[in-house]
Amino acid sequence: MSGARMDGHLRSPWRLSRTIAGLMLLAAIGGCGGGTPGNTGRGPSSAIPSGHPLIGTWTVEVTRADLAAGGISDPGLQNENAGRFTWTFAPDGSWTSIQQSLDGAPIANPVFRGTYAFEGDTLVARTAFPEQFADAGLHYTWVVTGDEVSFDLLDPPDPILPITMESHPWRRDG
Repeated sequence: MSGARMDGHLRSPWRLSRTIAGLMLLAAIGGCGGGTPGNTGRGPSSAIPSGHPLIGTWTVEVTRADLAAGGISDPGLQNENAGRFTWTFAPDGSWTSIQQSLDGAPIANPVFRGTYAFEGDTLVARTAFPEQFADAGLHYTWVVTGDEVSFDLLDPPDPILPITMESHPWRRDG
């Protein structure tokens, strides 16, 4: 998720935070409108407050058309970065991102894992697995509104991550 290349293809953030650290997966400051902004008022923390609004599982579908609208026309990049992304934030500060193809296209790395923490109003998602995508963390702002969360990836390391993370609100799963 950090613009790293695998098999000649840019990896989406949802291998989140693959640079995903999106899953996928995951990071933030308070956003606009009503809803619950991601502000803990503290520095980096490994202890996530009980009942934090991001804890749980979130899903989004990113289509080939979404990628094309974002300027990604290469069929290989569309194959690798389209799909249903599921990003789970656990209370212990770990996250897992799983990508499933929408049309049977092979996905080189469908599972990403890492840790997340908050630095003030920013979610920082660090990728630990797969090891070749380990990173220092992607920074996100976010807003939870009802059963949806919208992410804004700050300083994206490649052009695909914002498409994956920002094209559609993520919906709470379950």
